[in-house]
Amino acid sequence: MHDPSPRELPKSPPIAHTPPVPEGFGPKPLIGSPHIDSLLRPLVRVRDRVAPALAYKQYSRLWQANAGSQVAFWMQQVAQGWLVLDLTGSEFTLGLLAFFRSIPMLLLSPLGGVLADRLDRRRMVLVAQLILAGLMLTIAILVVTNQVHVVHLAVSSLVVGTMFAVNVPARTALVAGLVPRQHLANAIGLHSATLNSARIIGPSLAGQVIATVGIAGSYFVQVGGYVWSSVNMLRVVPPPRSPRPRSSTWADMRGGFAYVARTRIMLALMLLALGPSLFGMPLMTLLPAFVRKDLGGGPEAFGFLLGVLGVGALVGSALVVTFSRFREKGRALVAAILVYAALLVLLAFTRSFAAAAVVVAFMGFSQSVYMSVNQMALQLLVPDALRGRVMALRMMTFGLSPLGLLPLSVIAEVQGTPTAILLGGLATAVVGIGVPLWVRDIWRLRPDDADPDGLAAPRTTG
Repeated sequence: MHDPSPRELPKSPPIAHTPPVPEGFGPKPLIGSPHIDSLLRPLVRVRDRVAPALAYKQYSRLWQANAGSQVAFWMQQVAQGWLVLDLTGSEFTLGLLAFFRSIPMLLLSPLGGVLADRLDRRRMVLVAQLILAGLMLTIAILVVTNQVHVVHLAVSSLVVGTMFAVNVPARTALVAGLVPRQHLANAIGLHSATLNSARIIGPSLAGQVIATVGIAGSYFVQVGGYVWSSVNMLRVVPPPRSPRPRSSTWADMRGGFAYVARTRIMLALMLLALGPSLFGMPLMTLLPAFVRKDLGGGPEAFGFLLGVLGVGALVGSALVVTFSRFREKGRALVAAILVYAALLVLLAFTRSFAAAAVVVAFMGFSQSVYMSVNQMALQLLVPDALRGRVMALRMMTFGLSPLGLLPLSVIAEVQGTPTAILLGGLATAVVGIGVPLWVRDIWRLRPDDADPDGLAAPRTTG
C-alpha cells in the first residue's frame, strides 16, 4: 500500500473553533529527489505517528526558535547562580536575584498577554530575543574583563524578567494558529515538552560548559541560543488573525482575569501550576548550594546531577508527546504533581550523590509531565481571543514564585538547604491534594473533548 508523504496528505476539513490552516501553512514537502525521498520516508512515517505537528513548516520553525531561546534562558539561570555563589557565597542572594527576575513576570505578564492579543506576536518575540542576546553578550564581556558585580546581575535579572513577560505569552499564543485542531494537542505537547526539556537541558549544558571553559563561556553559548532563535523566528509567517473589537488595555486585562476567575476548571489548572512554582521550583535556585554543601560536589557534580535531571525530563517529554491523544489528562496532571512532591521529600533526606542522582532523574520525569500536561490542558480549553491573556496569567504563576522562594532561601540559610527542600515538597503535596478535592472535575478532565467557547458544560466546570 502506498504510504502518502506529507506533500500528499489531504487537507483537513475546518473544525469548529479552529480556522483551516491557510495556504502555505500545510505539511512540509520532502526533499524532492526520489532517491533521497525513499530514504527519508521511514523517518517521516515515524514523525507523522509521534509528532505530526512538525510536518507543518511554520510550526516547525517556531519549534526550533523556542528550543534555542529556552535552552539559553535556563543556561542563564545556572550560570548566574554559580556566579553569585562565587561572588557572595550567599543562598539568600541567590533567592534575591531570582526575586528580581520574577518581579516583571508578576507585574507585566498581564500587559504582555493583552499585547499578544492585540499586536504582531512574531515581532514581539523577535525584539525580545535580540535584546536578550545583547544583554547576555554584555554580561559575558563583564565576566571576561573581571568587571562583573552583583548589581549587574540584579539589573540583568530585571531585564530578563521583563523580556519574558512580554514575549512568552505571544510565543505561546502563536502555536494554535500554525496547525489544524486535530494536531493541536500534539503541537501543544511538543511546545510544552520543548520548554520543559529546556528547563532541564539548559542547566545541564550550563553546568558542563562552566566546568569546562568557565562561566563566561556559558554566557557566550546563551548569545548563540538567542541568535539561533531570532533567525528561525524571522522565518515564521503567522496566519492572518480575525479582527477583534477594540477596547481599553485595562478592560482587556480585566477580561482575562474575569474569565479565569469565573471558570473553575481554568482556576484549578492555574492553581496546579502555581503550587509547584511556589514550593517546588526553588530546587533549581538552591541546587548549587545543595550540591556544594550537602553532597560535597563541585561544578562537575552539579552538571552531572542536572544531566540526569535532563534525561528524566526528556523521557517524560517524549511520553507526553507520544501519548498526546491520551484523554485522561486531569488524572495524569494530579498524579505527576504528587509524585514530584514525594520525590522532593525524598531528596531532602538524601546524602549519597548516587542516590540523589536517581531521585533527581525521576524528578525531571514527573516535572516534565505535569508542566506539559498543564499547558496542554489550558491551550486546548481557552478560546483564541483570550489565549494570550490566559497564557500570560499562567506565566504569572512563575512570577509569584518568590513568595515561596524567599522564605525557603532564608530557611536554607539558617536551617540548611535540605530543610527548605523538605518543606517545599510537603507544601507542593498539599496543593496537589487540595485543589482536586476543591474542584473534583479536575480528576475527570478531558480537555481534548471540550468546547473552548462553552466551558459552562457540566463536565468541565465545578
